Amino acid sequence: NVGANGQGFLISTLTELTTVLAAATTDTVITIPANALVYYVSVLVGTAIPTAATFTVTGTSSGTQFDVAGGIAVAAATSDVGTRNCPYKNGASQTIRITPNLVPGAATGTVRITMVYYQAIVPTS
Repeated sequence: NVGANGQGFLISTLTELTTVLAAATTDTVITIPANALVYYVSVLVGTAIPTAATFTVTGTSSGTQFDVAGGIAVAAATSDVGTRNCPYKNGASQTIRITPNLVPGAATGTVRITMVYYQAIVPTS
């Protein structure tokens, strides 16, 4: 929605199917834009993450946790709405980080991440 002087707002959705690495953390390619207001960062486990029992979903640089307290189970079809600490005002552009409680034994687990956010558009005249 844009007004006569260019001001307005934009509600956007970004989604990514992320393969969880056999590493301590895995970062997404999709990025929360600077100054966005995040409504949620939801997740759905597509393929179970081996070795680990749970994982957390946070902002890569801020450490802001979006998942339920205690982490999300790694079993296929497990989901979380991702509204913890939301709405969240994102100061600097950052990706999303998945952190399993144990390093996965293989890079075979997948997680669908979807974030919805609001951006203000400043006037141009």
